[in-house]
Amino acid sequence: MAGTSAWEDLASVLEGALESDGTGVMVCMTDGSLLYANRTALRFFDREGEPLPGTISDISDSIASLLSEAQKKGRSAASELQVTSPSGSVRWLRYSASFIELKKGGGPATAIILHDVTSLHGTMSHEKLNSIVDSLEDGYYETDLSGHFTHVNTAMCDITEYSANEILGVSYKKLYTPEDVEKIYNSYHEVFVTGKPARLINFFAITKHGRKKLMEGSVALAKEADGTVTGFRGIVRDVSEKQKIEKELLRARKLEAIGILAGGIAHDYNNALTAILGNISLAKMEASPDNGGLIEVLNDAEEASLKAVELTRRLSTFARGGKPERQVVDCSDSIRATVDSVLGGYHGTYEVVIGKELWKVDVDEFQIGQVITFILNNAVESMSKPGPIRVTAENVVVEKEESHHEITLQPGNYVKVSISDEGVGIAPEDIHSIFDPYYTTKDVASGMGLATSYAIIKRHHGYIDVKSVLGGGTTFYIYLPVAH
Repeated sequence: MAGTSAWEDLASVLEGALESDGTGVMVCMTDGSLLYANRTALRFFDREGEPLPGTISDISDSIASLLSEAQKKGRSAASELQVTSPSGSVRWLRYSASFIELKKGGGPATAIILHDVTSLHGTMSHEKLNSIVDSLEDGYYETDLSGHFTHVNTAMCDITEYSANEILGVSYKKLYTPEDVEKIYNSYHEVFVTGKPARLINFFAITKHGRKKLMEGSVALAKEADGTVTGFRGIVRDVSEKQKIEKELLRARKLEAIGILAGGIAHDYNNALTAILGNISLAKMEASPDNGGLIEVLNDAEEASLKAVELTRRLSTFARGGKPERQVVDCSDSIRATVDSVLGGYHGTYEVVIGKELWKVDVDEFQIGQVITFILNNAVESMSKPGPIRVTAENVVVEKEESHHEITLQPGNYVKVSISDEGVGIAPEDIHSIFDPYYTTKDVASGMGLATSYAIIKRHHGYIDVKSVLGGGTTFYIYLPVAH
């Protein structure tokens, strides 16, 4: 160990060597108070020749934050960070911090080593930067201060369905709905005024082909190396699929809740109804034929009880024991029989068209009959006066995956059943919710019919969809998977 005088000489030599090497050194206490900083470290922050600042925060809030985080974790830290000096110059510094114990009871301290690596960042080629940005799964964009796009990556083009040439030079307003343009503008303005990045959520983009996509993203200031603000940059992300998954999970939870309820009460409820129906039958047998009023009351009670039995059957579809009891069948006769049964007393016209040699399907005929019954009843109720109803069944081959209403139509062979009416139609804002439990647009309805249909078809690994024009009628499509 060198003596005191020898150490002073050695310290001077070491400081000179660090200066020549361009290495900045700072030492501070755990509370951030600064004990030492060499000329190089002070020069990195344009403070050379000034008195030693009192704390590390006086030099750089960024380094103070990194130091605080390292102290919380109790271990050394290393990072690269961008710092802006009071004069506005921007540097990239490679930073490392190590914990040391000062001698003679000085306590714990931190030694910080800094290297200027700005030149390394500056030499990254434009092509390499573009390659990195293009590898992002999220859309990346840059605009000038007026909001016209100056750069977009490949993902941004994929999301918007425009080519880069079609986007560059165009205002951001072209890509978003009129309702969201003002909200986005306010976010841009806030970022410009405060200088702080902002998050954008729940806004809609309109693609080149007119598709509406739910988006989220961010916006921050774009600056030159000298700190001059040149515009905005940020990312956008298509969260339409995420929203569909979340909606499907919510619908699944609702169906599960109904299933638990149905499974708990359906059996006991049916037992009670059996007793009620039995007693009504006995009462009818005992009642005098001349007592027409009593017979009529008993008939009404019996009819209401039978409806309650049907309700328990419908609820049991959601119960865990309500899984399809599949059989390989030719569904031609059962489709026709169900339609004739439901519409036998219908005052309007109806038509059933069954394609030749329908493929056999692997289904629970009773449950599929329920689906057709629910939809036919909806068709009848949708028309203010009896109008035509058309039911068709045909073989189809699906070659491309489709997805609507959070249920996916997989490629394969299906028997497609279509049920069309000329009723009032379904409003666009309602059509995405019609399969939700308890959702209804009718004054008196349970909202369970289509939810039941959805649950049945999903359990059959089939597909159900609807197309409707407000005031122009509705068509439901049911895809039943063909038996292998």
